[in-house]
Amino acid sequence: MDGNIAKEKGYVFQGIFFSEQEIPGRIIEHIKVEISRQNSNLIEIKNKMVEKVKELGGKSISNFKYGQRKHKAWELVFTFKWDTESWYGEGDVIE
Repeated sequence: MDGNIAKEKGYVFQGIFFSEQEIPGRIIEHIKVEISRQNSNLIEIKNKMVEKVKELGGKSISNFKYGQRKHKAWELVFTFKWDTESWYGEGDVIE
């Protein structure tokens, strides 16, 4: 792992470094994932994010954010949602 990344606060999950802080390096792409089941969990979000990071050839996620969001009324009517809330995760994929 890069010496700069090792100094950042975060953790490694399935070989990918996650940090809620900005990490030095080139941003490949900003990614967002969502699981439309309230009874899902953060591990499922991280697994989806790891897949995307590896597809893009990245090594870490900078500015990682996650949580649950309540669906808007129109989303429940016009889209297929399992629950009234979704788990989400987003961040910048870094080389």
